[in-house]
Amino acid sequence: MRRKKLIVTAHDVGITHSVNLGIKYALNHPDNIFSELSLLVNAPGSEEAAKMFKDSDIPIDLCIVLTNYKPILKTHKTLVDKNGNFKRADTLEWDFSCIDSFSEEEIKKEIDAQWDWFIDNLGRKPSALTAQKGEHGDPKVLIPFVEKAKKENVPIRAPYWKWKSNYAAHAYVVEEGVKHTNNIIIGCFDWKGRFGMDIEEDLDKIIDTINSNVGITELFVFCGFVDEEIFDLSSVSWQRGQYLHILKYKTEILRKLKDSFDLISYSDL
Repeated sequence: MRRKKLIVTAHDVGITHSVNLGIKYALNHPDNIFSELSLLVNAPGSEEAAKMFKDSDIPIDLCIVLTNYKPILKTHKTLVDKNGNFKRADTLEWDFSCIDSFSEEEIKKEIDAQWDWFIDNLGRKPSALTAQKGEHGDPKVLIPFVEKAKKENVPIRAPYWKWKSNYAAHAYVVEEGVKHTNNIIIGCFDWKGRFGMDIEEDLDKIIDTINSNVGITELFVFCGFVDEEIFDLSSVSWQRGQYLHILKYKTEILRKLKDSFDLISYSDL
């Protein structure tokens, strides 16, 4: 039986200094299984992350952000609040209604600006286009997202919406001929029972799910050291230490995943 292909992504690269350091520690560990980094370009630790991982051999995708922090462009009218920050999605309630007021033209310009920031700061194209909160599952975001991917000839993350299956979005991506992953698993015990699974407790379930999935699955993981800054910026804070704890004390978990699948990156699609 042919082994399934799996992308294991370190999510939120650039969100804070402590997260950057944790991901760097993981990449230097012999039992690490990350095959992809997902870089935010408008977060507090983005510039540091670009310098830290610029010369790394691991593929790095551009994680587009449209509902968090400040945009790259300062000319937007519909994407921002009175303080110049992106209008925020309520991730606790999974309310993304703020996107309803976004101008499609401003979305397109901001995607272009984040792309240009990536090129300018890393000196290469990203391996793919992804989104921090899956905003590209919304049609208003998906269309310029796919247009950019086609223009630059890069793949995109499976277009789920609020982490739920989105057949119409998937069909559109296939129609447009853009390479993409097919499935997402969020490897975080805090998301267990919502849209994710616990890498430790649900390891066998994760393996069975990937094997039963059609196409390529991405397992994305929150990883990082934890300090006060991350508590202020994300609802996923102390949970980011789980992957580092596994690296240090439970490497058999990562070895089992590595032995079960062909680990690839977006660059291999």
